[in-house]
Amino acid sequence: MKVGNCPSCGAEVDFAPGAGKVKVCEFCSTVVLRGEANLEDLGKVAELVDTDSPLKLMLSGRHSGTPFTVVGRIQKVHDTADGSAYGAWDEWHLSFEDGRTAWLSESEGEWNLMFPLTNQRPPAFDAANPGTEFQLKGTRFVVEERSHARTVSAQGQLPDFHPKHPFVDATGPKGVFVSIDYGGGEPGEAFVGSVTTLAALGFDKSELSSSPKRQAMSQARCTQCNGMLELKAPDVTRRVGCPFCGALLDCSNGTLSFLQLLARPQLEPQIPLGRKGTLEGVEWTCLAFLVRSCEVEGTRYAWFEYLLYAKDQGFRWLMNSNGHWTFLTPVAAGEVVVGFKQALHAGQSYALYQTVNTTTDYVVGECYWAVSQNERGFAAEYIAPPHSLNLDRTQDEVSFTRGVLLEPKQVQAAFKVKDIGTPSGVASAQVNPYKQKASSTWSWSLGWAAAIIALFVVFAAMGSSQVFHSQNFTVPPGAVPQSPEAMSFSDPFQVGVRTPLEVNVSGTGLNNEWLGVQTDLVNTDSWEVISLYFELDEYHGVTEGESWAERNANVSKSTADVTPGNYVMRVTPSWEASRQPPRDPVAVRVKADPPGMCCPLMLVLMVLLIPAYLSVRSSAFESARWNDSVMQPPDYSGQGGGQQHRAPDDDDEDDE
Repeated sequence: MKVGNCPSCGAEVDFAPGAGKVKVCEFCSTVVLRGEANLEDLGKVAELVDTDSPLKLMLSGRHSGTPFTVVGRIQKVHDTADGSAYGAWDEWHLSFEDGRTAWLSESEGEWNLMFPLTNQRPPAFDAANPGTEFQLKGTRFVVEERSHARTVSAQGQLPDFHPKHPFVDATGPKGVFVSIDYGGGEPGEAFVGSVTTLAALGFDKSELSSSPKRQAMSQARCTQCNGMLELKAPDVTRRVGCPFCGALLDCSNGTLSFLQLLARPQLEPQIPLGRKGTLEGVEWTCLAFLVRSCEVEGTRYAWFEYLLYAKDQGFRWLMNSNGHWTFLTPVAAGEVVVGFKQALHAGQSYALYQTVNTTTDYVVGECYWAVSQNERGFAAEYIAPPHSLNLDRTQDEVSFTRGVLLEPKQVQAAFKVKDIGTPSGVASAQVNPYKQKASSTWSWSLGWAAAIIALFVVFAAMGSSQVFHSQNFTVPPGAVPQSPEAMSFSDPFQVGVRTPLEVNVSGTGLNNEWLGVQTDLVNTDSWEVISLYFELDEYHGVTEGESWAERNANVSKSTADVTPGNYVMRVTPSWEASRQPPRDPVAVRVKADPPGMCCPLMLVLMVLLIPAYLSVRSSAFESARWNDSVMQPPDYSGQGGGQQHRAPDDDDEDDE
């Protein structure tokens, strides 16, 4: 252990081996650097702000079987461009018995343990825009926040000391995240870690401090109107919107301070602040109500958001847009892959629905981030009904939430609200009630249609192959047209079923003449006669030097359904009396007439009518959905540094 004297006050300063080369003097708060030859004065730090952290120096714990000691503490705030600061948080320096060091910090109720990542070159600060990707040790990370931190106080022994430094926070898959500190310049120093708990780190509960200051804020009063606020989550609340006077108050440091007076909208939250409700098996407390909006072609469109909190689960959002309710859960940016018009998360593809520039118009209740009125942001929504994936971005931050559409009655029952309202229009992630029905109906309808057509083809083939009679007839020499001598009779034949018949008459040898053929189908059981007349002809010649020919020597006609029974065919020819009767035979054929297409087509159309109707309704539903889609490029002009739907760990992540 190396011992020296404080360059400022002369008090004894000791450095534990391996715990760092910087130590804060316990007597005068001077930051002392252990140089090569002597101790150097790096300036004084302010007194520690009471953040109500349960940790303190020299506490012992264990991680993965290796003991460690809390040897240092840094207290930081977010540093803004105008010189103001907000959001104090602590980072605790741990020294392990095996010589390793780590950082432990609390971010919105979650404890993050991080170790230095050596032999890796992180991206440059200016290139680490929110949403950009990079790799460290083969792991893909996505930048969630790029900002600046200011060290306002410190305690104990530290590896180094940077009063101000840029930092980048990024997330990867399976809960891994990385924080890059650029306090020493480029390239930055990377620290990789994951979420843990104080119990998992082996701290003795009896040695942990309580949080009386934060708990006392549960009965805080508004600094403007003295109204009782009754905070439901004082440990994690950073901003409070007074429900009585509309004042926006900051409580980052455990006390309330006035920020601005908000213009109150002419409406009340449908879910009262402080109301408890159970969704997805978890009891949530409604902490805040926000009104947000976007402007499209000069028209303002507003929606409402409710911040929910459960001690063991963190924060969730419940959004109401046109009466449609969506339950939103934070998702690490590193678990999302964003493409040109789609995004992927957990194996699910989401289609880009809209992009809008957002404004926070009003807030009341408790918020875990430094919200302000009129803060601007950019939002993109991807849909895979009934789920959505929402990207929210400012110039310095990006976050994702995964939403699931809820029925209004679910929200009404969960929070015991009398009137939750009626949805209007089509929600972006609303399930198309006709799409699945149309798909399944098309499946069985097409099956039935195919069966009907197949049966028709089978019966048509069977019918067309059944020939009842086929015979050639010749006109006797010297016969007179239509005389009994010219008649011919067929051999008897039988029709076994009631069916329409097709009669075909064909002839040859006609030469610029016609031949009429009267066919009489005679039922020899009932003497019913079915008559059909055919006229065959063939003409040819030369007109103005060009040959021409017309021939109609093969004619078919159908009968109505005939009665089953025994039949004979009587054939009576006729021709021009001035000509000789034709000498070539006339062929007469009788067969079953194949069924017509009218009835099968009508059946097919009737079967397909229902899926066609559902498809039209499905198409109209999708048209209504996408007609409300908006595509705006990002516009951060006048944005106040806030972000909607922020993941709970966005604002106070470890910055070392």
